[in-house]
Amino acid sequence: MIVKRLLTTESKRNIKDVFKTNPVYRTINAAYKEQETQMKTLRFSPEEIWVNCFIGFDHILKNRDSIAEVTFRMWHDIFCELRDDAKEASREFEENELKTATSCILYSIISCMLASGDMEMIKYTDLLSAQISMQSNLPTICLPFINHIEDNFLSYIQKYISTGKYISNKLVSPKSYADPINPIYTPQERIKAKVGVLKRLEFMKGYLPDSETLIMTSSNFNTMIEAAEFLIENDVVKKQETKLHTNMPVAHLRYTFYLVYKNEGKSVGREKWLEFLGETFAQMQDNKASIKNHFSDIPKGYNIYSKQKKKK
Repeated sequence: MIVKRLLTTESKRNIKDVFKTNPVYRTINAAYKEQETQMKTLRFSPEEIWVNCFIGFDHILKNRDSIAEVTFRMWHDIFCELRDDAKEASREFEENELKTATSCILYSIISCMLASGDMEMIKYTDLLSAQISMQSNLPTICLPFINHIEDNFLSYIQKYISTGKYISNKLVSPKSYADPINPIYTPQERIKAKVGVLKRLEFMKGYLPDSETLIMTSSNFNTMIEAAEFLIENDVVKKQETKLHTNMPVAHLRYTFYLVYKNEGKSVGREKWLEFLGETFAQMQDNKASIKNHFSDIPKGYNIYSKQKKKK
C-alpha cells in the first residue's frame, strides 16, 4: 500500500469533513493554516500536514522495535518523499517551502509521541527536534502548535494507540477515510440518531412524576431538540444566549443526557455532550464540575420518569 504525501482537492475536502472533530487535525489546522498562504508556490495545506503526521506516527507505532532506525533520518526521509511526490504531481515548489512543510510535519509527529506517554518513544523526540533545528527555525514551527493544541489532544492519542488501528491504513481512497476513535455519522445515521434522541427526550414534554409541574415549557423543549439536532448534524455545540430551564433535578438531567450519549449520540463524543449540557441549561451553570465527574452516575429514583403523566 502506497499512500501519497500530497493530496488532491477531493481528498482535502473529505479530510475536512471526516476528521473535522479530530483533535490532531483541529490543532494542525489552527496552527499551520497561515503557513499554507505563505507557501505561495507549494500551497502545502494543513490537511497534508495532518496526513503526513499520521503516516510518520503510524510508521513509528508499527516499528517500535526499530524506532532508533526509523527516527534517525526522519526529517530527511520525509523531505525527499515530499519532493519526489511534488515532482511526480507536477507541483512546483521552493526548497524553503518544502523544508518548512517537512518541519511542520515532523513537529506534529513529535507532539503525538510526547502525548503517547511512552517513555521509550518520547526519548527520541529530542533527536527529531534537533533535525528540525538544523533545517528551520524551531520556535516558529513549534510555538503555533503549542499555542493551539486541543484540550483532548493527549487523551485522543492515548486512545488511538490503544486501538491498534491506524489512520494511515485508511488513506488510500477518500471513501475509506475513517477515524478509529470518533467515527462520524453517515447522513442516514444522523437521521436515525435525531429520531432516537427525540424519542428518548419526549418524556421531557410531560409532567414531573406525581406532580402538576411541567418538566419544561414547550418552547424550551423545542429549542433543546433543535440544539441536540444541530450538534448531531454539525458536531458543534450551538450557543444558547438564553439558557433553558427545566424542573428536573440536576442529577436527573445530567443522567438523561448520559443515556443520549450512550445510546444515540456516541459518534458525537462524550466531551461534546458534556459541553452541550453546560451550554444549554440554566441549572448546569453552577454544576459544571458535577457534569463531568458524575456524568454516568445513576441518580436515585431515576426510574420514576417511566411512570410520569403525559402533558394535557
